[in-house]
Amino acid sequence: MATSKKINQFIYLTKLHFRLYLSIGISVFLFILFFRPFASERFEFENELVFLSGFGIIALTVLLVSQILFQATLSQKEEENYINSVYIPLYYFFQVAATALAFVFYIRFVGLISITFNVVARVVFVCLSLPVAVHLKLSINFYQVRIKNLLVENRSMQEKLKQFSESYATKHIEIISDNESDNFRIQVSEIVFVKSADNYVEVGYLEEGTVKKKMLRNTLRNVELQLAEFNNFIRTHRTSLVNIHFINKLNRNFSSYWLSLDKTRETIPVSRQHLMSVKELL
Repeated sequence: MATSKKINQFIYLTKLHFRLYLSIGISVFLFILFFRPFASERFEFENELVFLSGFGIIALTVLLVSQILFQATLSQKEEENYINSVYIPLYYFFQVAATALAFVFYIRFVGLISITFNVVARVVFVCLSLPVAVHLKLSINFYQVRIKNLLVENRSMQEKLKQFSESYATKHIEIISDNESDNFRIQVSEIVFVKSADNYVEVGYLEEGTVKKKMLRNTLRNVELQLAEFNNFIRTHRTSLVNIHFINKLNRNFSSYWLSLDKTRETIPVSRQHLMSVKELL
């Protein structure tokens, strides 16, 4: 069962990466064909093409072999610990070392080209393209998966937030007044704003499509604490608290900011202390 699973995993990863491996092999062949870093006088034109294509085949073979040897590492490519895996540097080093060694033998014994420092430097330069290309592709795949997961999480959080807001929208609270006979019971979603007015607070609320006001003997801080469990209220100023669902537009002149609201001509001041929080919501 375990052997079958490994075979299936190998087949899956081979299909997943084979196009990348093949494109790298073809790119190596084309690079060597056009720039001729390992030109050999042994072959005629047709045979030389066959000789040069061998570099691409070697690159493709090394990539497939490295996949077999580092199967477990590649299987983690969509996981968080892939980027931090200790085997990643070894995986790339193997690609460079194995390809360089194979190229040197191929150049010397098939192409009959003398191995000099200049030839070795060119071999290393070409071989470095393999891990660079593979790393870029796997990193792109990794971050694409991460972005996809984050988008899914974001949609899930937005849905939960929507459900959370809807569940509280129908709830009622009783805003306490120092004079208990003036206590004000109201549905949370109908509170438009709360402003402080000396020893009183002015509550703007929606009733039958229009915004009405009620004065209560209390402090803005106390009302804010009562509304703290509801996520649709934001402090905009030391004197003001507003329901974000009624915000129409953020306005400004040379020295001040204020909010215009739906359903009313009432404006809500915005201090610089709370400006960034307000902007993030708009």
